[in-house]
Amino acid sequence: MSRRSEMRAGSIKGTAVTSLCHFANKLMLKCVLMLLITSPSLASGNNVSMKNQVDTYANLAHAVLFEWNYPSELSNKDIAKQLQQSGIQSDDSEIAVVFRHIMALSNVEHQDLPQVPIAVKRPLLEKNWLKLKSIDLRTYVYLKAYYFYIKGVSDYKGSLKRLSTTIPLLYNLKQEILQSGDKRAVAMASMWLAEEYSTSSPIRSINEMEYAIPFLAVPKNSNKLEKEFNLYDAHRLLSESYLDLNLPSKAVEHAKEYISLKKQHSTLDTVDFLLAITALNRLRRFAEALALIEDAKKYMPPVQDFKSIYVDLLLMSIYSSRLAEGDTQKITELANKILSSAIDMPAYLIDAKPIANAMYIAVNGSDSQFDAAIREYEKAFEKKFNAVPYKKTAILAKFQALKHIYAVRGDSEKAFANQNKYSSALVNYHTERFQLNDNAKLSMLSRDVELAEYRQKELEALQRETSGLAGETENLRTAVFALVTIICSILTTWLWIAKRKSDTKADTDSLTGALTRRAMLRQLKSLLKKHPTSCIALIDIDHFKRINDKYGHVVGDEVLNTFSQTIRKRIRKSDLLCRYGGEEFLIYFENSSEQEVKSVLNELNDAFSRVAHWKHTDKAFTVSFSSGVVALNGSVNSESVIKTCDDLLYKAKNGGRSRVESTTLAHA
Repeated sequence: MSRRSEMRAGSIKGTAVTSLCHFANKLMLKCVLMLLITSPSLASGNNVSMKNQVDTYANLAHAVLFEWNYPSELSNKDIAKQLQQSGIQSDDSEIAVVFRHIMALSNVEHQDLPQVPIAVKRPLLEKNWLKLKSIDLRTYVYLKAYYFYIKGVSDYKGSLKRLSTTIPLLYNLKQEILQSGDKRAVAMASMWLAEEYSTSSPIRSINEMEYAIPFLAVPKNSNKLEKEFNLYDAHRLLSESYLDLNLPSKAVEHAKEYISLKKQHSTLDTVDFLLAITALNRLRRFAEALALIEDAKKYMPPVQDFKSIYVDLLLMSIYSSRLAEGDTQKITELANKILSSAIDMPAYLIDAKPIANAMYIAVNGSDSQFDAAIREYEKAFEKKFNAVPYKKTAILAKFQALKHIYAVRGDSEKAFANQNKYSSALVNYHTERFQLNDNAKLSMLSRDVELAEYRQKELEALQRETSGLAGETENLRTAVFALVTIICSILTTWLWIAKRKSDTKADTDSLTGALTRRAMLRQLKSLLKKHPTSCIALIDIDHFKRINDKYGHVVGDEVLNTFSQTIRKRIRKSDLLCRYGGEEFLIYFENSSEQEVKSVLNELNDAFSRVAHWKHTDKAFTVSFSSGVVALNGSVNSESVIKTCDDLLYKAKNGGRSRVESTTLAHA
């Protein structure tokens, strides 16, 4: 080929290459433009897909958290199948890591039961949480709060000491979600905080729920975790909390709102009426309570179940509180209906038939039959107590049931005594609740003080920068100072109450509730000077060692406690009872004569010897005591007086026991 031919061929080849490059560039440009045009819709579609995946995993987690190892429509086998079909175990996405950890941790409260068949393959990191938060904020809130709770349960072995950790974490979570502006998500965080506060600080719990209610809604979406905290539940939980604090008027308000909401959305059930009926009964608004029971019956299932038993028990409690003409006959009919039922009772209703039996016998039986029915109920309650998780609530319900039973029997004294026990147990219950998580409360107070100081600094800076807002700034500063003062006052008051409580415990015998020996001797010195004509009695339970040896120390403790309660019911408020040591008790009778005290002691011995049946043994036996009494007549030397009492007690023991020996001391 000639050189010219070569040049022509090269020119043609170069032109072809250049054209090909231009074509490729145009094609690439079109692809880039198409990608830019379609990328928003692709991203949007991807987000929708990920949200759908979150909802799927959320519903799966809901089944594990709420139905695994619990009797429900879904069995463990059904849930395990769903887990396998979901493919979550092989999913390496950030959100799958979160859900796997949550479901694996959910069993820490029930380690002796079947475990959820899911394995944790990767550590749970902050980036996993952030990914979930970016896709679905509300699911993030629910799972993060649950994670704090279940980790606390695990780390503290189920102890309520977890509150020192969980409450600050949930408080911080709420502050974090406040930044998002999603009111529903903030309300969910508040509801979680309310759940944890309910154990240690019921007032704070109520405040959090009242704060959340305006932003909660009736559940509509498909994500079951988001449905967990809804407007229904908030009103129900508030009603329970107010009833728990013995504020039935507020409980009725929220219980009726709960019923109204459920009715509007056609989800009303018989059990939804129970809170309102209970609260109305406590308010003695019997007509309203009975009307609600009639409404509740309309929603009964066609086949009789335990709900009907619960309604009948409520009816009996209303009639036993009202005790109008014909109510005892209605109680008898209801008791017969419950006793003839063949329904399997859940754990919290295993004492239903014994209660019904006691009610029936209270109206129709003899004294011996009634005593046997009460013992049968006590045994059933012990089984219930061991089976249910909320022990203190069960005890409160027991005292209420006994109050109604004795009221129907016509024994107003014992009905009143059980009402007093209920009130006392309620006070103790709430005292313990308010004292739980002291460290968390103090740390939160400290944080509030720090926050107030920080705000004060901000206000000072604002004042320097913006002179036109001087008046408003001054008002805010005053508010901050007031806040600091209030917080300091609360802290001081709390510490003072705690010290008073501690001092009271130190002066009281934990078993019998009587004064300790040290507390009694401390008070006697001043009392003997003020009231020199009083009496002192030293009492010793007869053959107490034999009781301990034959029936055990648990029965011995019951005898001591019963003995103390018998004395405390009989003596006056101005008198003092002390557990002097072992089975010995010392009683100070203010401004009493020798004969008056002997008469009281003989009466007590008679009352105590009539007690033959004991909770912790099936064996029947009676107990008596011996005593030595000294009428002071001016003597103020407590040591010599007690020594004389001891000598007289020894004489009473040698004289055959179950007797009183006494003397009057001359003026010292």
